[in-house]
Amino acid sequence: MTKYSKTLKIKVVQDYLTSSLGYELIARKYGIKSNSLVVSWVQRYKAFGPKGLDVLSPEKTFDGSFKMNVLKWMKTNKASYPKTALHFNISNVGTIWQWQHIWETEGADALYRFKGRQTIMSADKQSKKRQQTELERLREENELLQIENEYPKKIKSLSPGRRKQQAQVIQELRLKHKLVKILKIVGMAKSTYEYIISHEPNGSSDQSVKQTIQIIKKNHPAYGYRRVTGELHRMNILVNYKKVLVLMRELQLLSTAFNKRTRKYNSYRGNVGTVAKNLINRRFFTDRPYQKLVTAVTEVRWGTKTIDERAYFTCIYDLFSGEILSHQVSKHPTVEFTTTVLNRAVKKIPKNLKYRTTVHSDQGFQYQHQDWTHILKEHRIFQSMSRKATCLDNAAMESFFHIMKAEAFYQKETDTYETLVSQISVWIDDYNFSRIKTKLGCKSPIEYRIFTTQKAA
Repeated sequence: MTKYSKTLKIKVVQDYLTSSLGYELIARKYGIKSNSLVVSWVQRYKAFGPKGLDVLSPEKTFDGSFKMNVLKWMKTNKASYPKTALHFNISNVGTIWQWQHIWETEGADALYRFKGRQTIMSADKQSKKRQQTELERLREENELLQIENEYPKKIKSLSPGRRKQQAQVIQELRLKHKLVKILKIVGMAKSTYEYIISHEPNGSSDQSVKQTIQIIKKNHPAYGYRRVTGELHRMNILVNYKKVLVLMRELQLLSTAFNKRTRKYNSYRGNVGTVAKNLINRRFFTDRPYQKLVTAVTEVRWGTKTIDERAYFTCIYDLFSGEILSHQVSKHPTVEFTTTVLNRAVKKIPKNLKYRTTVHSDQGFQYQHQDWTHILKEHRIFQSMSRKATCLDNAAMESFFHIMKAEAFYQKETDTYETLVSQISVWIDDYNFSRIKTKLGCKSPIEYRIFTTQKAA
């Protein structure tokens, strides 16, 4: 097993805490085989400071009373092995599992035994050992009879669906008898018992988390369980996303915003102007702002969604953070409609940028027009276009449109054109400044851009 020095551990932890890199990227950066080690180091550092990262001696031993205290604390607090190890600053989680296994199979006395090589016994001692073994066998049989008598007769007749009640009785009997013997009489597998106990709801803590989830959903009705989890983590409420999914299902707060597909708008009119090369070529990732921008036009409707109740939406989307640099809603998808948005976005691009910007679009007539291409040339911006009838070449923009249509009008009445424009504008502001993205480290687009640019400076 690879040993890591305390100096390296502190360096790794500080790098994680001061950067936007996740556990996996930090592990790769420092050549650490498992990102779970990085998770453990960060948790220990937060709990105990630099002392928690001390390299513990493999010869370190724990006395029986310490082992019992650890196991009792874990049972009382219904804590997991990793959480217990972190609480008592025990480096190896498996050590606690071994103690519990010994306690359940051999009893509490076994935890106080001295570990070491056994001496060779004489004939007299071997004879005494055999007598002790026979005595232990009789004691075990007697204990099994006691368990059988204490175990309520009515519980035996319960159907497999009533396993929870059986587990409760087993917990009561554990105060007097060893678990392995109780399970033998009950006829329940240990894995079944542990599953039932581990899935017992913790009422008080769950209630607190549920109330917080309800507040988050009230402010962000379209949030699914993953982004609700992200918001909880921002509040230092560390809950697994699977747990959040279960609680939201109980509260009937699962998002249905993305269940409905909407009609796509097609602005292609053939080759009516300049068709640029596909420079982006589905390489949507970039590590710097304003380098790769994408745009398109989509259709939105209000009221009863007839042909007369439709409008058009366009925006400039930065692939670095997902920030919307500018947007526009109009009843007519004209060339001026798209160039207005482009001019607004260009004004936001810093003049001292050390690299050139690329704007990618589909082959819509607006983007082939000379007015559009003239603005790009004037500001030394590269033009890129998707291939004909290949929407995946502009997948990032199409994905954003789907999110916007699902969330901007979710659980809202859109009766008029003015209401539609207002709802989109409000949602865009919320999207840029407040709506978190898990891939941005649970930050909003503008928050992420500011964070990364300040860090680079």
